[in-house]
Amino acid sequence: MAIIIRETKKIDGKPEKVKVYKTKRLLTRDLRDQAEKFDKFLSEKMREIEDEMKSSGLLKLKGKKGEVIKLWYEIGRRLDFVLDTSMVAAEDREFTWRAIYDYAGELAPGPLTERVKRDPETSHFSYCYKLSTFHWEFVKMAGDWTSWSEFFDRKETKNDPRIIDWLGEKAKKNNVSARQHWLRPLTKAIHKEFENKDTTVFSAEELYKRLDEIFSQTNENEQK
Repeated sequence: MAIIIRETKKIDGKPEKVKVYKTKRLLTRDLRDQAEKFDKFLSEKMREIEDEMKSSGLLKLKGKKGEVIKLWYEIGRRLDFVLDTSMVAAEDREFTWRAIYDYAGELAPGPLTERVKRDPETSHFSYCYKLSTFHWEFVKMAGDWTSWSEFFDRKETKNDPRIIDWLGEKAKKNNVSARQHWLRPLTKAIHKEFENKDTTVFSAEELYKRLDEIFSQTNENEQK
């Protein structure tokens, strides 16, 4: 399928919003029709999520640094359709993260940035979804929204998604750490260890072993 996004273009010297069909395949009539149907679905879905966040009172957390993570978490839980390949082809997923902004309304964290346009996989809503793949108690214990977004945003994490998978395995253990807000020091330690290394050459077993060692060391340092 294709994904429709809105871009501002100058027409007769005046800026106007125009529909742009984004796909990595040849755009056919069928793909255009599918894109129009999905665009309608996305419009309705985002309005539904926005209404739900308002009625639940969660939208009021926007702008509250220590509490907003609950809002972003709940929004992320409702964006799992982006990963449903029966709805969104894997190769078009990045365009969907961008298209969400066109209908985000009050859910948007701020104005659309050049970075989102350039690399939608690193967008706010993509990170909301990633956050929601962990259980809430783990998320709350690990750190605030800034800590989590920094974790997702690190070069090492973006280059090797298995680091997120590893943390997901940690999340399944309820006794990961009795400490709170441990994610930021862990992120820094992972960056320090792998900054100049290509972790993709490691087997999953080797990578997980190294990450476990970093986690243990960070935990010990924080307890001193």
